[in-house]
Amino acid sequence: MFVDSHCHLDFPELAQDLPGILESMSENRVGHALVVAVSKPEWARIRELVAPHDNLYASVGVHPDYEDTEEPTVDDLLAAADDPKVVAIGETGLDYYRGSEPFDWQRERFRVHIRASRACGLPLIIHTRSAAEDTLRIMAEEGAQEPGGVMHCFTES
Repeated sequence: MFVDSHCHLDFPELAQDLPGILESMSENRVGHALVVAVSKPEWARIRELVAPHDNLYASVGVHPDYEDTEEPTVDDLLAAADDPKVVAIGETGLDYYRGSEPFDWQRERFRVHIRASRACGLPLIIHTRSAAEDTLRIMAEEGAQEPGGVMHCFTES
């Protein structure tokens, strides 16, 4: 059996064919999938999408590419994670690839996600691109090793 640890079945082009995707998963021995959040407004929609399916789970988080979106607080993340179908915090991290400093908002958002992850004990889903030094420093400073997690996008050595 395989597990898809990172998918976006809530994206419109995929959500419109959810029955077909679930059938394809079964045919290809993909037993479970984690539907990963990228912005706060979609958290409820993702939890609704996974709720009726025993093999689908959700995360809650805000992707580092989304600058002009509502910022989550630790309390927001904890409240949304208080659902048995939510099994991770993220997608979070740092992405310096497309922009330029100041990236203070990304660094603070990443810290908030790590703090929430530590508070609820759920693992992190970390996206990092062209930001290895800051990513590793913030992970160490905030104790990201405590909840653990997965590096979803890591373009460094």
